[in-house]
Amino acid sequence: MRVRELTHSGVFSEFNRVLNLLAEMMAQQNIVSREKHILLHKVISQIDVAIIAADEHHNITLVNPAAQRLFGYPCFDMEGWPLKKLGIIPSTLPSSGKVLEFELKPFEKKQSKKRVLLHKDEYFENGLKQQLIFITDIQNLLREEERLAWQKLLRVLSHEINNSLAPITSISDTLLRQMSRDTDCKHDGDLKDGLGVIKERADSLNVFINSYQQLSRIPAAEKQQIDLAILVPSIASLFKDVKIQLISELLVVYADQIQLEQVLVNLIKNAQESMCNKEQGIISISWRRVDDKAIIEISDQGCGISNMDNLFVPFYTTKAKGSGIGLVLCRQLLMNNGGDLNIRNNSNGTGALVSVLLPVV
Repeated sequence: MRVRELTHSGVFSEFNRVLNLLAEMMAQQNIVSREKHILLHKVISQIDVAIIAADEHHNITLVNPAAQRLFGYPCFDMEGWPLKKLGIIPSTLPSSGKVLEFELKPFEKKQSKKRVLLHKDEYFENGLKQQLIFITDIQNLLREEERLAWQKLLRVLSHEINNSLAPITSISDTLLRQMSRDTDCKHDGDLKDGLGVIKERADSLNVFINSYQQLSRIPAAEKQQIDLAILVPSIASLFKDVKIQLISELLVVYADQIQLEQVLVNLIKNAQESMCNKEQGIISISWRRVDDKAIIEISDQGCGISNMDNLFVPFYTTKAKGSGIGLVLCRQLLMNNGGDLNIRNNSNGTGALVSVLLPVV
């Protein structure tokens, strides 16, 4: 607010001039402050880091949209909650950034563990100390780093093994051909059997290595609109010797159809192979929308999963003739389409539940 300037000179006139100058400066600072506040609000709203503010009693006073997506609750519902309700124990929060496994409740509040970068800071409001908690979901980043590390390892292994396999296979073929022409060779049967085993194992190892090279040759997704009510039944019809129950609703996802078909075939096949009694067991497949994601759930009545920690570790398998690539490849294909793959045992103690997450149209 400006003060009316006096026409005559003197002390009061100078005072009014200084006062008006101060008022203009404060008005300008107020505009700058409001602009910075708007900018800060936009940054907090758009940043892909969950930000939670809590008061001196550890009750939530503010959450941004990223925190809403991470925990699966609306922002207005979370305000006023104690931090413990989200699984955050104030006394254990690190003051500097720390990577840890955090218990979250995304996707209809089902328990889930994720690797996150957690950081705590403090600020004052009305003289009272407040807390700011920053949670960065680095799960996909770690998975991508893990994938790149496996790709490098597989390239080295493939190169070294192929260098050894090529001469072994070639020499075995040559010796087998020579023996077939040499009728005087003693112990012909034993030698042929031995060379045959060598060639067979070399060929099997070559197939094994080539299967893993798929992880480093996943093509870019050619996304399109896919009606799950049409796609899933068509895939389920391929499995004639198992009972499949479909619980469907109208839902369209945005993904590469060929890659999604490969994922669903692999997962249904895994569910079928895990069934302890294929004649009586049922595989249930359902899909629904949760926020901006589609969730396809495949539940079986099999033996469940005994070792969750090694599910997505390449080379690890519990199958007699398995290669340990199926689930790894499925997750990579889904991440290639902006989705994800979660697996856990059913709460009733029978079988496993696989959740495929995909963007919806």
